[in-house]
Amino acid sequence: MNFQKLETIEKKVSKYIRSNFSFAVIEVNDKNERLDLESKIISTVSLCTECEPSEKWLGVHSSKEKIVESGLWLIQGLWKVPLSSNDILKIENLSQG
Repeated sequence: MNFQKLETIEKKVSKYIRSNFSFAVIEVNDKNERLDLESKIISTVSLCTECEPSEKWLGVHSSKEKIVESGLWLIQGLWKVPLSSNDILKIENLSQG
């Protein structure tokens, strides 16, 4: 594995994310609930038929096939159980508290 190339790509991705994205943090005190919601959020995005990376997305050069296929910069939680209506309500309630 070319660690220098990997480091260069990770720096470019991090710089882009910091410059172009905003984030919301929602406190979920129960670890199992937090991991469940995280997995379902990842699955929801990976199952989205309208979501896709740009043509310039650096992930298309990943050596990990799942990263290239999913358009996401991770491999765990892909294509599993998406968020339900109840999960969305739960997130909305957590974000208000």
